[in-house]
Amino acid sequence: MTKQSSLTLQIKTELPELAKGEAVAVCVFEGEPNLSNASGAVLKTVESVMRAGEFKGEDETSLLLHDAELRGALLLLGLGQHQTINTATLLRAAGTAARQARASRVKHLYFILPDINDRERIACAVAEGAVLGLYDGNFYQNREEPLPRLERLTLITTDASDALRAATERGRIIAESVNWTRALADEPGGTLPPIEFARRAAEMAEEFSLRVETLDADEIKARGMGGLWGVGKGSDNPPALIVVRYEPEGVEGVNEDDELWAFVGKGITFDTGGISIKHGLDMYEMKSDMAGGAAVLGALRAIAQLKLKRRVIGLVPSAENMPSGKAIKPGDVVKTLAGYTIEVVDTDAEGRLVLSDGLAYAKQLKASRIVDLATLTGSIIVALGSHRAGLFSNDDEWAKRVEEAAMRAGEPAWRMPVGDDYKKPIESAIADFKNYGGRPDATAAALLLSKFAGSTPWVHLDIAGTSWLDDARPFAPKGSTGAGVRTLVELVSES
Repeated sequence: MTKQSSLTLQIKTELPELAKGEAVAVCVFEGEPNLSNASGAVLKTVESVMRAGEFKGEDETSLLLHDAELRGALLLLGLGQHQTINTATLLRAAGTAARQARASRVKHLYFILPDINDRERIACAVAEGAVLGLYDGNFYQNREEPLPRLERLTLITTDASDALRAATERGRIIAESVNWTRALADEPGGTLPPIEFARRAAEMAEEFSLRVETLDADEIKARGMGGLWGVGKGSDNPPALIVVRYEPEGVEGVNEDDELWAFVGKGITFDTGGISIKHGLDMYEMKSDMAGGAAVLGALRAIAQLKLKRRVIGLVPSAENMPSGKAIKPGDVVKTLAGYTIEVVDTDAEGRLVLSDGLAYAKQLKASRIVDLATLTGSIIVALGSHRAGLFSNDDEWAKRVEEAAMRAGEPAWRMPVGDDYKKPIESAIADFKNYGGRPDATAAALLLSKFAGSTPWVHLDIAGTSWLDDARPFAPKGSTGAGVRTLVELVSES
């Protein structure tokens, strides 16, 4: 994993005359260009293009023009209908702008902020989207010439207040943490076994003054974490439980007896399916089966920098799921940290086994609220596709808070049912539960996890569909998306 290039961000109230290597980006609504922040040659060119029907402003569309009067490039970004504008739309538009500017060897991009309410939110989203757009997971490519760099982004707005600058800085911090998360999830499984995953977590924690602890295989086994130990014992690379704490020391209004929130992330660094081995097609994508764990760590990375007012602990039960003579077998029974036994019907349903111990440990640490994130089931992709995470919960108020935070963050989630009317797939004849019972698997898996959350307010986010892009998009390359980081940061921010 290589260090992502930085982007200098600034704010100005007027668009200067463009020089060589500079461009200006303008957002356009479908059928109604909203250009009150634009003037002169920019306004004239946009109006001409719109009248000619060369650009309509539809969502996720863009048009790059080289304008002699501007002496630089003009990039039009479609935002779709005015009434449908949201954070995700702006993130995508800013990401597209950054990637197109870089591809055109633009060094300095001016971005005229659209004239919409809540300018701080808009500035944060644009800064965030631009930094996200510059991410690429091509760490192992050899190039004779370095890739072109976009070095500076200047937001053009009528307001250059301190609050707007703070919002822009917030966007940068969050986006850089998302990119750090994406780089972890894009890393090949061969170079990121659980112990290396833990080492990188510790390296990050030291940089941002977080407390970190790693439980090794011997301690995992000794403490009775049979779910995590059972999955991890089939690999030559031992499992690990990564524990990262954020204690907002010195932050006004926070006491050590305040609520402790736990974020638990599935950390399967490579998933072959174990003895119930997967087919080979696209198995390489299973290097990102630790995307939930990476998102938890990325969120803590941002929360620490933003100095948010909430005690948070991140737990990442991490293992490789491999077939071997030591591997867990279908029909085996594991005893979890919570004391429950689970019949392992399918070793490829391993995520719920490691999360069961992660959730139980969060409760041992006195967490008052829990969110877990996992690339858990293929069935959630069938249900919701790649646009929304599945949200399951045992508490309506907590579910609503997480759902609203996800929407504000531009990572929408959809509430799914979880209850004992779906219990048959997890009923076992010889153990307390079984880990797989067929469809609807996303709900059955969530129901199993709910037994380990107990009465603690809990949300499970199944990010199997949102954590990975199968193909490159104008605003992002193929690969990891860093799903979940922005939701967790937003959730902590509003508390």
